[in-house]
Amino acid sequence: MRKLLLVLSMLACTFGIVKAQNSKDFAYPNKKAWLISTKPQTLLFGFNLGIERVFSPKFSWYTETTSHFHSAFQKILVYQSTALSTSLRWHCVGRFGKSFYVEPKLVAGLFYNETLVENKPYYAGGGLSVGLMYPLFKKNKHWYYFYDAGVKFCIPFGYRANSLIGDPNSGAIYAFLSPASLIDFSVGISYRF
Repeated sequence: MRKLLLVLSMLACTFGIVKAQNSKDFAYPNKKAWLISTKPQTLLFGFNLGIERVFSPKFSWYTETTSHFHSAFQKILVYQSTALSTSLRWHCVGRFGKSFYVEPKLVAGLFYNETLVENKPYYAGGGLSVGLMYPLFKKNKHWYYFYDAGVKFCIPFGYRANSLIGDPNSGAIYAFLSPASLIDFSVGISYRF
């Protein structure tokens, strides 16, 4: 089932790319807009829900929560965790809805179980990402897709009682698909209302 969801989300994003490349007419909405978004790749392990507020054709504010609950790939790809992140998107090339953007990002979260690196349950950090945003369909300007890629550095802190792991003071936690991962890559779909 998870593989099917992944394949379907990849096909939807590919379809969106092809449709958006043929779209030449896009007008920025005259009023400030709100968007709700999700990142389909997180459905394999939990969920992701984001909200974006558009202030102008060049700036928007984005906040999301990501939770990973499934432990099938635990300690290899994903740790069970929840994170809250926020960023300010500067649409430096183009305008909101059809643009290349840069976003500084802040993230904080907690691990539900021990990680391979440290016994600290909380983490916080920040990073910098770049991304692309385009309309998903040519005629309907309510649906968008976006790609983000960047780096992020999160530092663990706090104390977990009855830990099985010592405290090696090693710094960041690098789980591949975790919200605390060093490499930050994602694909998302947004709806403007």
